[in-house]
Parts: sequence; C-alpha cells; structure tokens
Amino acid sequence: MLAIFALQFFHRQYKPDWKSWALLVSGFIILLFAIAWSVSSIQEGEPRAASMGMVFFGIPSLILLALGRRLMLKSGRK
Repeated sequence: MLAIFALQFFHRQYKPDWKSWALLVSGFIILLFAIAWSVSSIQEGEPRAASMGMVFFGIPSLILLALGRRLMLKSGRK
C-alpha cells in the first residue's frame, strides 16, 4: 500500500511519462519480490539465500526506482 500511495503522490505532483511509470512500477514489483523471497527464505531456515536474494533482486529494484524517480523529476512539476 505504501508503494501505491507513493506512486499516487508522485503522479499528483509531477507529470510522468511512460518511461518513468514503467521504471517505477517494475522497480516496486521487483522490490516486493525481493522482500517476499527474503522472508520465505528466512522462514525455511536459509539466511544465506535471503541475503543473496536481497543482493540480486533488491539492488536492481533500487536502481530502477532511482532512475524512474530521476526521469519523473526531470519532466517537471504540473
């Protein structure tokens, strides 16, 4: 829900194009997958898999979110 509220806030403040929307939505989806991966790995007793999941899925999602935010800020305010 926090991701949806953040996207709604940015949509009201800025005028995003399709590239920034694609980067932001894919970044949020991959970030949610990374969190789900880590939680399930910890519940199965595999902390190394949890940490590697955050490295392989979490870092690229943060990069996508940063690029999407940068494109949105570049497009300007409404």
